[in-house]
Parts: sequence; structure tokens; C-alpha cells
Amino acid sequence: MPETQTTLTYDCPRCGAALSFNSDSQKWDCAFCNGSFTAEEMEEILRQQQAAQVDDPLEQCEGAGEDHAEEVTVYTCPSCGAQILTDQNTTATFCVFCHNPAVIAGRLEGAFRPAYVLPFVLKKEHALQALEGLCKKKPLLPRDFTSTHHIEKLSGLYAPFWLFDCQVDASLSARAERITSWSDSSYRYTKTDVYQIERAGEISFSHLPADGSKGLDDSMMQALEPFNFGQIKPFSMAYLSGYLAERYDESARDLAARVHQRIESTSRMLLRDTVAGYTNVSPGNCSVSMRSERADYAMLPVWLLNTKYKGETYHLAMNGQTGKMVGRLPMSKGRLAAWFGGVSGILFAVSMLIGGLIK
Repeated sequence: MPETQTTLTYDCPRCGAALSFNSDSQKWDCAFCNGSFTAEEMEEILRQQQAAQVDDPLEQCEGAGEDHAEEVTVYTCPSCGAQILTDQNTTATFCVFCHNPAVIAGRLEGAFRPAYVLPFVLKKEHALQALEGLCKKKPLLPRDFTSTHHIEKLSGLYAPFWLFDCQVDASLSARAERITSWSDSSYRYTKTDVYQIERAGEISFSHLPADGSKGLDDSMMQALEPFNFGQIKPFSMAYLSGYLAERYDESARDLAARVHQRIESTSRMLLRDTVAGYTNVSPGNCSVSMRSERADYAMLPVWLLNTKYKGETYHLAMNGQTGKMVGRLPMSKGRLAAWFGGVSGILFAVSMLIGGLIK
């Protein structure tokens, strides 16, 4: 049997309706009584609700289903009483029956409690507009892909990230050439000056993000950068209300090799960029040594579109703070053939015209 856990919703202290985070005001709003609450007020609401919360009466079953306890979890919606299945990493979701936002209690405690959260700035409407604008710029996109059936599958997700801070000592050697040419009435001269270049320095990396979810595409998440970490907040579960959220299933140690590779390549590029004013530069040995390193667990805002079109899955993502969008869209074979035929016809007409002019 799946594990059963309780859920936590944030109820308006005025009318009892569910509260949702407003990315415009950075407050929590009630759609029924128009109440609006700050982060400090939400923390007090959370403390009061946790103090009044009682244990779920359902007991965890033992036996044949025990092997699957970590894979599937049942949560009970406190609004309508429906039971919904989630996977082990889901920390915030919606009830599919009453659409009440809920945070699954206990999923973000201990080592799984983030240190920081970067709140959503852009609402779903902004994500929809950005997606529709992107689709309009793709003349080979199938017409029916932009139907409501596909576009409305956008989901706001607080994705688990590790933010790495580190200090590195880096050095680079390179061979550079400066070539000068001139001529007189009889000869043309070329002078090549050769230099041995040495560069070294200390480089600091702050809040270098790496996603901690196996289910998210690493290259896509990296392409969403940069994030403005000047707006980062100490973590509060209240920010998750109204969005989906997942906890990490890849630790900072699991990501260390990938992050170190990125740090080394970035350090090499930064040192290489200081070698300017030469005709040719051939980089040589590069050494990167890390002196200190730490990683903080944080949740970052991402709008996701995962949809199937004619048997193939397409993934798009948008930075929920800046609006930067990345991903892949389908291509209409019919439109491609028509476009190719049109271009071929134009080229044929131009070639005939040129041929006539030559005669």
C-alpha cells in the first residue's frame, strides 16, 4: 500500500478559503474575501495551523505493498477529502477535484528543507503570452499545436536547485602571435612577434545553480539562466502555495563533478578573455584549484510545458522570474514542403530571368 501523509493548506484567517501566492504583489491573496497577507503574517498562520493540526487517522499498511512505499504516496485533501497519489519527491500540488493548493507535510523537513526560495515574478498569463509569441515566430509550426489542448498544459514548478559558492585559484599559459604586414615599391613584408602569455588569479563563484532533479533536463535548466539572486528569500513553505514543487533526488555531492567541470571551463574562458590585442592565440595548460566550496539548497521558479504531439513529447521551460524561454517545438512537414516548394519556385523564376537577360 502507498504511504499516507497529511497535507497542509494555507487558509485565510478571515474567511477560511485557500490562499495563493501573488507574484505581482509578492503577497498571499484570498480570492473570496480579497484579503492579502505578507510573508511574516503567513509564517504566523503556519505556526497556528501546525499547532492545531492532528495526525492523520489512516495508518500505514504493512506487507506486500511495502516495497512501493517510497514510490507512491497518498495525500488527503483537507478541503474536499479526496485522496490523491503523488510520487515521493512531490512537495506541493493541487487537488484535481476541488483545485485546492496543498503542501505535503513532512516532505520538506530536515535535510530536505531548502535554505532559500526565489519567488515567482511572472504569472501563468505571462508564460502563456510568451509561448504564444514564440509560436507566432515559427512559420513551420503545426497550426493545431497552438490549440488550448496543448498550450494550457503549462505548470508553475518550484524546482530543486543547489546553489554553489566557491573560491578557485586559476592559471593559464598561452602562445600568442602579433602579425604586422607592410610593403614598399618592391616587396611585401610580414613580421610575426611571438609571446608566451601567463595569466593567474583568484575567481569567486556565488550562487552557481545546478538542478537537483533527475526528472529535469540539465541543459534546459542551465539555459534558463541567469536568475536574479538579489531577490532570493529565506525559505518558507508559504511560497509554494498555488504552485507545484519537487524536492531534490540528486544531492550536492551527486552534482559536484558536473559543477566542477562548469567552474573549470568558465575559469578557463575568463582567463582566456584577458588575452587581447593579438592576431592569434593558442591556449596551453590551464590549472584550476578549488580552495573552498559550499552548496545551499534552494527552490527556483520555472514554468514547464510537457506535451505530446502526434506521439512525440516536447518540452519547453520558462524562467519564472525573467521570462527567458527555452525548448523545442514540432515542425509541420506540410508547411515545410510548401515553404520549400515556394522557395524553389522563386529560385527557378530568378534563374529563368537571369538566363533571359544573359541571352
